[in-house]
Amino acid sequence: MTTNSPRSPFATHRQGSPQQLVTRHNAVLFYGVAAASLLEMGVSQHAPALAVAFTADPAFRAWVEDSWMPAKTDHARHARSYIETVWPEFDWSAACDAFSADYRRFAPGSRSNQGIARAALVCSVASAQAAMFYRGLGAAADDLELRRLLRGMAADEIAHFECFRECYENYRRRERLGVLASFRGVIACASRARDLDVQLAFKHLKGEHWYGGVPLQDLGYGEFIARVGRVVRRHLPLGPAQRLLFKPWLTARDLPEEGDSAATPAKPRVAADSQPVSLTNRRGQ
Repeated sequence: MTTNSPRSPFATHRQGSPQQLVTRHNAVLFYGVAAASLLEMGVSQHAPALAVAFTADPAFRAWVEDSWMPAKTDHARHARSYIETVWPEFDWSAACDAFSADYRRFAPGSRSNQGIARAALVCSVASAQAAMFYRGLGAAADDLELRRLLRGMAADEIAHFECFRECYENYRRRERLGVLASFRGVIACASRARDLDVQLAFKHLKGEHWYGGVPLQDLGYGEFIARVGRVVRRHLPLGPAQRLLFKPWLTARDLPEEGDSAATPAKPRVAADSQPVSLTNRRGQ
């Protein structure tokens, strides 16, 4: 039980719909939506580095600051609201503070030397993965309110992907970012999401931020990833590009053992049978 923060104003559960009562006991949906809310809020820690990365393209930098960032903030706000409605025993504010302090150590520094194409590639991969994640969870949700929320977030991420992909295509030739370097960048970004970003968020969703009993199963990170992988396989048609982007979520066996440090990202590995992925493929994003 948390001892260093005031009692949550949401600590008394409000009677919800039958679908929300079922959702209260769905561990995958709680961990998935709550982790997403923390990560969407954590995007603000990347904003200064992104602003520097896109300085040479004022129009695109303006889109990042005026459209992309506000959309990510809205995602965090709406996801938090849902969490505090369905799981009022969870102290979201305390969890977010703890996560932010942890995550700040891994916020990137200046990206001015890496070029616009690389920065756009990183963001396009993150958007594509988020869209797939939200679509999968949304398809599995019983509660229509949560389903609408996640589908809306997925639609936003698809639009973000298209904008970052177009920026990447516009700059990759002039910056001589080849297919192999792009491919390695995709693998590294996809692996970081599972092995660092989501794992850090997951760490702060456990018992210390709950008041009283926890109304759902206590999952380990490896089990959570395995279940998310099954949800995605069941609900989303995955083509070659999508399987590559989501591969870390489909191969949980190489995760560290429970209790190992969640603060060190795994070294990205390139599968021997993988093929270069074209970011111009829009199917299934």
